[in-house]
Amino acid sequence: MIGNLAERSSKFGFRQLVRVSVVIGALLTSLSSSASAQTPVTGEPQEGKLAQARAYIAHGEFADAEEDLRDYLGSHPSDAEAEYLLAFALFRENRPADSLQEYTQAARKRTPRAADLKTVALDYVLLKDYADAEHWIRYALSMDPNDPEAWYEAGRIEYTLNYFRPALESFQRALQLDPGSVKAENNLGLAFAGLNRVDEAIAAYRKALAMQAGSPHPSEQPMLNLATVLIDRNQLDEALPLLQQAAQIAPNDSKILAQLGRLHTERGDLDAARKALERAVAIEPRNSSLHFQLGQVYKKSGATEKAQAEFATTQKLMADSSSSPK
Repeated sequence: MIGNLAERSSKFGFRQLVRVSVVIGALLTSLSSSASAQTPVTGEPQEGKLAQARAYIAHGEFADAEEDLRDYLGSHPSDAEAEYLLAFALFRENRPADSLQEYTQAARKRTPRAADLKTVALDYVLLKDYADAEHWIRYALSMDPNDPEAWYEAGRIEYTLNYFRPALESFQRALQLDPGSVKAENNLGLAFAGLNRVDEAIAAYRKALAMQAGSPHPSEQPMLNLATVLIDRNQLDEALPLLQQAAQIAPNDSKILAQLGRLHTERGDLDAARKALERAVAIEPRNSSLHFQLGQVYKKSGATEKAQAEFATTQKLMADSSSSPK
């Protein structure tokens, strides 16, 4: 298994690395407890640099942790736990290829644990290599089948691969282990929607909203997902306040703005639709579907030249996307 990890890691120099926001936010924030899972057993000597690195990781200061860990490993090259911590810190710095290289080195010193392989899987997610991500998250689950976060991550990976039934089962298992997980319930709804079980998707989104009622930091995702389905069903009056609340939580989310543009277009409020879509395009200027949607609103508003410009931009972006290397 260790050799296999090293072999898989050898190809990163030939890939374009992909940085992601806290969206796919939702995939990165779930690992705040992983650092403690990777600490040495009580009683091992605590060198100053290593202890400080742990403190940096606990406070989210991953670049500082990396610096101290590299210094520590310079004088303690055989310390597997420090190597695993360095790999984790690099993952949290959005440096998946570097992280995987360190995991490969660490695996030569100590067999990876389930928490280590969970992070390996998420390194592959950052690289958009979802097939390998699925391989390693399943390996992690074979070692620790009672980790709700690992089941959630497995569901996210399977959903991205359009494996909706396995994703559904993974989210259900995550909820069995952690019944209060809003993100697992929300993603259960997405899996139901992927299977065209729309009524069950709506029920899951509503349950996720109920679960986070009263939370000081509610997620906008179940609001967006429920509103999207309601717009599909022409239930615009119920969808609008959901999107407005979602936009208050995440004002720069282009997906929310796109759905607001869609809803306002359906209601005939083209000025509100235009404003929402112009903001969405400003946030995500290389999204061809947003330009097309804005072009349609311009066309309906009689702004022919602006509409033509948006349609031309749409065609150019689509051509660029089809010609770019995969």
